[in-house]
Amino acid sequence: MRYISSLPAHRGQTCYGLVTHDDNGIPTRVRALSDYNPKLCHAAEDSGDIQLQRLQGAFEAADVAALREQHKDSDDALSEVLPNEQLAESVLPPVAISIAELDSLQRVVIGAGINYAEHRDEVGVDPAGELLLFPKPVQPTGAYAPVRAGMQIGEARPVLLLDYEVELGLVLLEDIDLSNPPADYETFISSVAFFVANDVSDREPIILDDKTGYTRAKSHPTYLPTGPWMIHGRHLRPRTVSEGEHDLAIGLSVYETSRLAEDGTAEVRQLSRSDAMLRGPWAIIRTMSDRFMSSAIVCMRDASGQARYLHNADGIIPAGSIILTGTPGGTAIRAPGLWEKAELLLRGGFSLQGAKQVFVEKSEQNVADSDYLHTGDRVDGWVAFLGRQRWIVVADANRESYGVEGMGTCDPGSRPQQVSHK
Repeated sequence: MRYISSLPAHRGQTCYGLVTHDDNGIPTRVRALSDYNPKLCHAAEDSGDIQLQRLQGAFEAADVAALREQHKDSDDALSEVLPNEQLAESVLPPVAISIAELDSLQRVVIGAGINYAEHRDEVGVDPAGELLLFPKPVQPTGAYAPVRAGMQIGEARPVLLLDYEVELGLVLLEDIDLSNPPADYETFISSVAFFVANDVSDREPIILDDKTGYTRAKSHPTYLPTGPWMIHGRHLRPRTVSEGEHDLAIGLSVYETSRLAEDGTAEVRQLSRSDAMLRGPWAIIRTMSDRFMSSAIVCMRDASGQARYLHNADGIIPAGSIILTGTPGGTAIRAPGLWEKAELLLRGGFSLQGAKQVFVEKSEQNVADSDYLHTGDRVDGWVAFLGRQRWIVVADANRESYGVEGMGTCDPGSRPQQVSHK
């Protein structure tokens, strides 16, 4: 785990540590790994290639520490309790990515969508359709940090159709060259680490533009909670339809402030297993490789109108990049039924775009009775062995309009050609 230490020797420093105790996936005690590698606790900013070196060192140190079982000693000078009320500040995202790295494609966040059959059904997508891939240029936040609801693009009003998407996330520990991807599963799995992620989304841009609206919908700040901890691929091989061996439970529940269950418990919204994933992590990489080799270019504009790409023109996905593998069924969005589609077309002047706009307006009018997230709601998301997220939806303090209205078209010539990678 990556966290801010309160130990006298490392107070205020960013440390990599081994989680030794947890309460139903919430970390309660962690042991710093600085005695195995002094660089694993540090005061400097943790990003770029230096972060990757520390990350590799942390996995090596964690393996040694686990084998020696030193972490079982609660009196260890490098072990500390993590108070529940301080988790939002102390537990950092497993991977740090800067805005500058996202803008230059030195690190990328790639989303894979509609990768579970149940989610395809609920959003009305062809069950046999291709895998959706989109750029999500958002800095990761911690598993307990609040998620800002966001503001409507071009309008000074909050996002109303705010949706959750618990997912299995992974970080690349080595560059991947899409012109020469990992030759086999063993090579791939030895170069990644897994964690819980949530692909938080504003559904309106996706409803209005189901081809390129994904980046626009998913690029609000704080729309990427990650963690709490990571497990290296040599210890966790998620089973999917096409690969892996460990079948992982994946789920999400919501404590909804406006409609809290009478017994005070959360409402489970998503509940599935990794073996329902249509394309596993290695298959996602192979799909990206196939599309790159066929010269397919994925470009979507973000909420500010900036063109965003999956990767550089050279087909390199740099180490330190994040890949999200898709969410199971149970999200708030639901495709309209046949009769509702007819009504929407009629009200939209028999224009498909008009019908979509009516659907958005109707959804916003009925949002109080929907499963979309509201300010004050608490979201728990988990993947077996990878811990549990727990974050609150908060209102944006700065209520200014967000992004731009006109999106325009992407220019493939604007994509960066090369970055330095190791």
